[in-house]
Amino acid sequence: MGRYFLLLMLLLGMAFTPAAPVQAEEDFYNNEDMEWLHEGGSIDIEAGIAFQTALARGRVIEVVTEEEVLDILTNEPVIDQTLKVRLTSGDFKGEEIIVQNYGMHSPVYGIHVAKGDGVVIALQTEEEEIKEAYIADYLREPPIYVLIVLFVLALLAIGRRRGAKALCSLLFTMFMIWQVLLPGFLRGYNPIMLTVCIATLSAMVTLFIVGGLTYKSLAAVLGTIGGVVIAGLAALIVGKAAHLTGFGSEEAGMLLYIPHNVNLDIQGLLFAGIIIGALGAVMDVSISVASAVEEVKKANPALPTSALIQSGLNVGRDIMGTMSNTLILAYTGSSVPLLLIFMAYQEPVLKMLNLDLIASEIVRALSGSLGMVLVVPLTAVTAGVFFGRRAKNTET
Repeated sequence: MGRYFLLLMLLLGMAFTPAAPVQAEEDFYNNEDMEWLHEGGSIDIEAGIAFQTALARGRVIEVVTEEEVLDILTNEPVIDQTLKVRLTSGDFKGEEIIVQNYGMHSPVYGIHVAKGDGVVIALQTEEEEIKEAYIADYLREPPIYVLIVLFVLALLAIGRRRGAKALCSLLFTMFMIWQVLLPGFLRGYNPIMLTVCIATLSAMVTLFIVGGLTYKSLAAVLGTIGGVVIAGLAALIVGKAAHLTGFGSEEAGMLLYIPHNVNLDIQGLLFAGIIIGALGAVMDVSISVASAVEEVKKANPALPTSALIQSGLNVGRDIMGTMSNTLILAYTGSSVPLLLIFMAYQEPVLKMLNLDLIASEIVRALSGSLGMVLVVPLTAVTAGVFFGRRAKNTET
């Protein structure tokens, strides 16, 4: 158990290490006139003064005043707050400052806090002195950290050694995505090829860590690779034919303005996301089928290869029904607000199905489900052949 704990700590450190900065060939910020922006500052145009900006954690220790005023945009009553906040991180940690929190008549942008609330503070500084501060957002980290700890404890308490292995593989996948995949996108590498490589490596490491260097793991790896490739090809072919652009979300459009001189393949990023989304479900199905074949072989060593394959297919058919629902429901759940908008305004189905965003989600869900379905025969055949050959070798 000790070696898995050490490996877990190593991967945990790597996973949460900030990604190395990506240097573009011609960095927009290398312009001397824009040096203040490269340093993270902002500028007061009227006064000609450059400020440094930074974010810090804070906690509201007192609500000094609350005043009801009219929102200048909506003419609706809102609450402006004057707050006393103690900074809990950053260069000014421990200082108590007065912060203005201007109300907005919008649940999207409005922030209303009370005494004891954690907040993210945006600071404008000049020469190590705070010039202005305002509430940037709620501090949402603490409950997230609690949930992470509960997940880790439950995984280790119930799974024990296998739980530690699963956690190590999860951290490895996080590390590969954060430190390799995303920086690779920003460097302009082909997103589909890079994602297939990362997905393959992640599947191999995950399945070999969890299942060991066995025929079961090898069969699951080969089945996973086949399923992921099928899902990616289906998404690529249908996406090209349907003229999916990848600009179905606001975030994709914002990528056009990132400060790197890289021509991102936005459509390729869409297909890369589909591959990543399908990877987890495909791995789950493949290891389940391979494990079933192994257990059947242990129970009846005399079974021929054809019977082992049939057993894997029977188990896989039971898995397909629930896992297909899982993928479809997961993608539908992420689109509930948009679907409600369409229903509320009684938009025609013709318009809904031909929107880039909706079509992208449909392709995402169905291509992932297709890869997950076809991984069943791939893994069943592979596992059946492996365990059938092993039995023959044992007899001879």
